[in-house]
Amino acid sequence: MGCLAVLFALSEQEVEQLRLVKRQERSDYMHEEIEEVFFDDYPEYTCELDKSWDAMHRMLTDGNLNFENKFQPLCNVIFGGEFLYGLVREPSGEVITPQEEDDEFMILKTPEQVAEIAKILPERTKAECRECYDKIDEEDYGFALDDEDFEYTWEYLQDSLDFWKKAAEEKRYVLFTVDR
Repeated sequence: MGCLAVLFALSEQEVEQLRLVKRQERSDYMHEEIEEVFFDDYPEYTCELDKSWDAMHRMLTDGNLNFENKFQPLCNVIFGGEFLYGLVREPSGEVITPQEEDDEFMILKTPEQVAEIAKILPERTKAECRECYDKIDEEDYGFALDDEDFEYTWEYLQDSLDFWKKAAEEKRYVLFTVDR
C-alpha cells in the first residue's frame, strides 16, 4: 500500500463534533476541520506515519494486514478502535468496505486504548519488531522486505512514542487516518 497515514490526538469535544457529522461527510470534515487546523495550529497533536503504517501494523501483530487482528493492545496502534469512515461492521461482526468509502479509513482509539498503547509500545524492542517484520509475507505486503524498509518503519514507530505518551497523559482520543 502506497498510502499516507496520520494520527491526530483529539479532545472529547472534538470527537463529539466529529461523530455528529454524517458518515458520508466525515472525510471532507476531517480534511477541512481537523487536518488543516491540526497541522497549522496543533502540531503537537499530529503524528505523520507516511507509508510506514502498513509494515508497522504487521510488525506489531501477526504479520498480516487485517482489521480483525486480535493482538491486543498493539493491533490498536493502526486498525483497532471505532470505525468512523471507510469500514462498516455488520451485525454479524464481519467487516466490509463499502464501495463509496473505499479510498480512506478513519479509525478512532479511546483514551483507554491510547493509554494501553502508550504504556506497551515503548517496551517493544527493535529486535522483537525485526523478528515480526521478518515474518511478513512479502507477496502479501507488496514491497521488498529489506533493511531499508524496516529502518524506515522503525523510525516512524519511534517518532510516534512521544505523541502516544502526550495523548495518553492528556486522556485524548487518537484518530488514525489513511488515504488508500
